[in-house]
Amino acid sequence: MTNPVTRALRLRVISGSPLLAVAFCLAAAVLLTATQAQAPTGGLLQESVRAGRPEVGVPDEFWQVLLRSVLRVTMFAAAAVTLTWRARAARPEASVWRWFARTAWVAAAASMLAGVVDCLTVRGPLEGVGGGGAVLGAGVLAACPLLYQGLVRWNRYGTHLSEPGDWLNGIGAAFALTAIGNLLLPLVDSPIAAWPLWQEQLWLLRISAEITLLGSAATILHIGGLHRDVRAWALTLSLAAVVGVEVAAVHDPVAAVGNGPVSELGWTLLAVTFALTAVLRAVPPLARPVTTTAPTAGAFVALLASIVVLVAAGLSSGTVGGRATTAAAVAGGLGAISVSVRGVQLIRLLADLVVHRREALTDDLTDLANRRALNLELGRAYRAGRDLTLVLIDLDGFKRVNDRFGHAVGDELLRRAATVVRSAAGPDTFTARFGGDEFAVALPTASVDEAADLVAALARETAAPVLIGGRRLLVTGSIGIASSLDADDPEQLLALADAAVYRAKAAGGARAAVHDDAAAAEAAEEVRLVEELQALLGNPDAVPGTDPGRLDVHYQPQLDRLGRVVGVEALVRWRNARRGLLPPDVFLPLVEDYGLMPALTGAVLRQAAEQTASWRARGWRVRLSVNLSATCLTHPALSSLVDDVLADTGLPPSDLVLEVTETSVMADPAGSVARLLDLADRGVEISIDDYGTGYSSLAYLRDLPAAELKLDRSLVADVGTDPRADETVEVLHVLRQLGCDETQGYLHSRPLSAADFERWFERSRAACRLTVGADD
Repeated sequence: MTNPVTRALRLRVISGSPLLAVAFCLAAAVLLTATQAQAPTGGLLQESVRAGRPEVGVPDEFWQVLLRSVLRVTMFAAAAVTLTWRARAARPEASVWRWFARTAWVAAAASMLAGVVDCLTVRGPLEGVGGGGAVLGAGVLAACPLLYQGLVRWNRYGTHLSEPGDWLNGIGAAFALTAIGNLLLPLVDSPIAAWPLWQEQLWLLRISAEITLLGSAATILHIGGLHRDVRAWALTLSLAAVVGVEVAAVHDPVAAVGNGPVSELGWTLLAVTFALTAVLRAVPPLARPVTTTAPTAGAFVALLASIVVLVAAGLSSGTVGGRATTAAAVAGGLGAISVSVRGVQLIRLLADLVVHRREALTDDLTDLANRRALNLELGRAYRAGRDLTLVLIDLDGFKRVNDRFGHAVGDELLRRAATVVRSAAGPDTFTARFGGDEFAVALPTASVDEAADLVAALARETAAPVLIGGRRLLVTGSIGIASSLDADDPEQLLALADAAVYRAKAAGGARAAVHDDAAAAEAAEEVRLVEELQALLGNPDAVPGTDPGRLDVHYQPQLDRLGRVVGVEALVRWRNARRGLLPPDVFLPLVEDYGLMPALTGAVLRQAAEQTASWRARGWRVRLSVNLSATCLTHPALSSLVDDVLADTGLPPSDLVLEVTETSVMADPAGSVARLLDLADRGVEISIDDYGTGYSSLAYLRDLPAAELKLDRSLVADVGTDPRADETVEVLHVLRQLGCDETQGYLHSRPLSAADFERWFERSRAACRLTVGADD
């Protein structure tokens, strides 16, 4: 069995990692630490100097120094190879590891140069014993800015922890710490204070840069959401070790120059940490919002520290010494300059953020607040417990204006409407363009009386048409009003106001409707009915677990002149699980509004065709009529639906009649005629239903493959009582001579369930009497 530790490592280690390079880095680090602890570089160099240069051969110290240099270069180069691989393999942390890799390559190059200097010192061309350490220290100092760039980018892909100018914060912090160090070294009686000025400042600047790195790593660990990432913790602790080793050398000049027993322990540990963390998988960081708080606070702290140092340098000039105070003042001044530049950048950034925030919350076209701003305003009001009334305004006929006159006129109409709404709302209200042709006004009161005042003001403002592009247009709207007292949250308040707008539109537009409990109950019931309809018709948006009941198809007989049943019209009913049997006028408008009519027509057609086919199998030859709405008539799948139903049920095409109204045909005359011709070619009969209520014109009938005209009852209801209707009696005779010899209506029978129709049919066939009545 696999060891649990091994299995865990396999899960954490990235597939294809350069583990050989990691092994080289680790082995070189162990040997380097061991050899340095056994014989420090400083001791080897001093021993070589004391022993003098041999005339023949190479001293043992040379080989030890050379081995140590090779180990150091190998360690950093192996780490650099691993980090370079990770930069190319990782997304989205590539930029982080690219900067880390540059850090390691600089350290490797500095190690090589330092090794050459130490070897030359042992062999004799160079004098002194600290040249290699100084070179290595300079290399470390050069690597620090690169490491800083990697740190501030660590979680930038998930959190914008920094801006491009963040490096100025790092420089400012390093100079401020250097200034403080200049004042502290003489006070703690450190021998480093006696070094040459350039060497002392180089050491102080390096220590300051390392402390800055440690602070940055700890800060990013916190604000970057990296608490769960062992890599971030390992890197932070390694940097703490680097700082600890460096600070501990403040009283040891040999260790300070980099030649002590543990002088290289910190950076050795850091190199190994780099190599190991580069092959580990990233842990998803915790989400953090975009913020400039941390960079701003860092700049402020660095600036404050620089100012304090400058003041302290002036006060302690007589105590510390001239050189130290001068160096401290210069470093503090440089720190103050760098963070001041960063401060200017942050001010510009904040100004840009203010502009961008305003743009993000403002509608470009009307200069009103936008939907996002309205949501924020409503949220603030609810959190603060402030009452308000929301007024939604939906322009009437805007789409028609936009389609007829173009977007330029439509945009100008929206701008005029925004001016009207803003003027009527007054200065103490929150006015927004809610979206499209909708506007919203949040009144700072829960009373709808002020909303009524607003409606009156809008009516006055829109009483006269406006001139746009040479056209006189009215800017009217349907208005919905809701109070925060009736809603638990902004979302519900918007829903209530929107439902009120819908009622105002349904009432004819250019009206106002106020939310009330009855209207809310009606709206909630409508939503529930729609959900049940979706479940009934197998819509993918249906709520799981909804019990919608079932569809019932009723059949109304159609009789010829002799009273024989020749056909039936299928009429849908909905047996709702909650409310029982619902007539069409309750649910068909919802079916049409929510795009469910094709699915409903398909279900009715299939159920009715199956029933008619079963009657046909019993020897009852009745023709089936099914209504088609305008949306069904233009639906691309209509022909294939008819084909499938006829094939599945065995019903002959000649026994199927599809009824369309004049209005549905004229919604798209060309497309409708083409579709009806296609259906007629299949053998299906076409009927024009409710003839006389639409265009009442025979002109376009020449193009339709209609086999039947169904006169609307309004044309014959007053025959014999209305003198004006007597004119149609002659027309009716003509139509009968042309084949209009079938009748349908309540005179014969109301729509019946399949079982009731069968019983009625048996009685009707037995009696076989002539039935001609008011619906004739």
